Amino acid sequence: MIASCLALTIISSISFNWGFETSQSYLFSIVPDDDGSIWCATAGGIIHYDPENGWLDSLSYPDQMPWISATDLYFVNSLMWVATGGGGLALLQEDSTWKVFSSYEGIPGSGYVYSVYSAGGFVWAGTDGGLSRGNTDGFIPIDSDLTGGAFTATKVTDIACIDNTMYLATDRGVYSLDLSGSIFNPESWTSYEDSTLALGIDDIYITSADSVFGYGSGGVSQMIGDRWIRLLDYSASADSVVTGLLVTEDGLIAACKKVLLYNSSGSWELYGSEYPFESYASCLSEVSDRIWCGYGLRDANCRDTGKGLGYLDNGTWENLPVPGMGGPSCYQMARDEDRVYLGSHRVGLMAYYPDSGWTMFNKYTTDMPHILRTYSAARSGCSGIWTGSYHWGLTWIDDRGTYSMDDDTIITYVSDSLSGVSPEVVQIVSPLLNNQVVMLTSQCGALLVAQEAFWQTPDEPSGIVAVSGEPEEGSLQWTIRTEEDGLASKNIKMLFPCGDDSLWIAFASEGGCQLLVNGGDPMDKSSDTLYPGYGQAYNTSWGLPSNRVFCFARNTDGEILAATGNGICRWNGSVFIEIAGIAGSVKAMQVDNNGVIWCMTEDAIYSVEGADITEFTSSNSIYIPTNRAENEFSSFNPEDGTVCFSSFIGLWSISSQQNNVESPDLLFYPQPFLPAEEELHIVWSGPDERIEVKFFSLTGQYLGFVQADSWEEWTWDGTLDGGSLASGVYIMLVETDNDVIISKIAVVR
Repeated sequence: MIASCLALTIISSISFNWGFETSQSYLFSIVPDDDGSIWCATAGGIIHYDPENGWLDSLSYPDQMPWISATDLYFVNSLMWVATGGGGLALLQEDSTWKVFSSYEGIPGSGYVYSVYSAGGFVWAGTDGGLSRGNTDGFIPIDSDLTGGAFTATKVTDIACIDNTMYLATDRGVYSLDLSGSIFNPESWTSYEDSTLALGIDDIYITSADSVFGYGSGGVSQMIGDRWIRLLDYSASADSVVTGLLVTEDGLIAACKKVLLYNSSGSWELYGSEYPFESYASCLSEVSDRIWCGYGLRDANCRDTGKGLGYLDNGTWENLPVPGMGGPSCYQMARDEDRVYLGSHRVGLMAYYPDSGWTMFNKYTTDMPHILRTYSAARSGCSGIWTGSYHWGLTWIDDRGTYSMDDDTIITYVSDSLSGVSPEVVQIVSPLLNNQVVMLTSQCGALLVAQEAFWQTPDEPSGIVAVSGEPEEGSLQWTIRTEEDGLASKNIKMLFPCGDDSLWIAFASEGGCQLLVNGGDPMDKSSDTLYPGYGQAYNTSWGLPSNRVFCFARNTDGEILAATGNGICRWNGSVFIEIAGIAGSVKAMQVDNNGVIWCMTEDAIYSVEGADITEFTSSNSIYIPTNRAENEFSSFNPEDGTVCFSSFIGLWSISSQQNNVESPDLLFYPQPFLPAEEELHIVWSGPDERIEVKFFSLTGQYLGFVQADSWEEWTWDGTLDGGSLASGVYIMLVETDNDVIISKIAVVR
């Protein structure tokens, strides 16, 4: 799936190619098929599993699904009805196209459909706006006016039926409807509001007319005659909820923090052994004499990230991880050769290997300290990859370039020793200013760590830490920069290296930004000069549209761009000049090969090409905005021209450049390039015409360009903008009047 967002087919400079990737690891419901396979509605679409043949179909947005998430499924006459978490009710038709029913087609509410069911010759939908009944032609909302005041609920979270009686879990308690009567007749409705409203019933489970159960945040309740009694009381447990019920040959079982069995003595006990640690069960189903369960994550409030599909095998719970990203909420991205590393909110550092797929580095899979708020991912001059878990220090991972974790080396650096972590975690107390790592970048082979003082301890030291050396050799060197060194604030939000000796710094909240110029060695602060001055920050008096600065980029003219809480601007060397046409908080920004500026706000993604500004929303693209403004990141892959934006719901990508090719005829020599010995040259069989070579880091940062009247005259001495380019691999975009060619060079100093 990563290919859809990182290797798009690029057709022209004016054709936009979108991609999106999210996680299907959280299961809302498990539905059996007639052939013994199972379909799962997930936070990232629909997955299909056959116990005999493994994973089959995976339906995801936007190519195979009309919306990101699926919350429930129901098959009617071989047609699949899908309840979505924001995109209305969807029908997969016989021609494999989707028909979507929204509020315009009678589905009340904002588009969140909790349940879909077929009974009495109709399809029923329970939504965040109430109840609706219909068929393939359309739906009608069922409300108080339509039912003569008998049905007053404004949210329906589940629907179930036995014989000719349908039960509804609603925000007004449980209702039942006699399907042999008319929905318009108040006498067809029965309200159990008085006895169920306080029971916290979100779902209904029925095994017979005498076995009607309700479950949810209040625990498990059973209908006895006209009364409801609690069997499992969660009313006093704010973090507890029952997410599934099932009657087996052993009795009634419930999905919650574990899977529990209601025994003959009227108490609950664990059902099955080796249920995974910190995996909140998300649903239950029995298919082909096997009990299936969705493995959630940590607590019931986490409804977007899970651990996949589980099943009970001879009394022991087994796990089937779902292929794809571990979690949708993602942050900073880094690349190392053909591997992609991506920070996440709940599952640690996600990693993609082209030959093997996704895996996750966290405390469950390897010797990482934690899983939460792993914002950062970056490479530096050393081997391996760097990451940092907020509150849990800075971690270095050498995965040896292999999917297997058996040969990995992992070291975590902390300012203070971490408590409550596995004894297998290697902790080294180091000169970090605190254990909060916000983001990472690199400059001249050194790692730069942006730190923040946690809000509960405002007196905690914070700032920027530079790290160089090889972790496995124990040769790390550390340099710290704080307010005592002239930083305008202790809370760093974003760092942006520009060349070898310039570092732009964005401060958290309304702190503005600052420019640090050094002598070309991030480890040596003796020659640091800070602009606009020691302890001072650029703010609106210097032309910034807002004192809130989110990030920076560099355009193909070499100018610095700043993304702020009120649009974007460029630095002309003295003041910031606002770029008109974009309003609101610009959370992330990149510049592509063509010089187009891409900006993500809380409402849209914008492209800025000279005076032409295009807004992309769900009305003219597949993009779905989210309002998260916490540590958003973007990246650019100059090899295929793809800009990626992290978000709360997944990873977005867009490309708008012409199809660049790798030409076997065009070569840079010598390789590797040693600047101290000679200059870099080009050999090519192409026409002898004007040539411009743009330099990019592997992470997509534009570094500068070198041009000449012909390729025969083109040379490079290893410097850009007067500074030396550090050792490493760089991507070269070679542009002539007729060609755009991608190549790489290795610099060794």
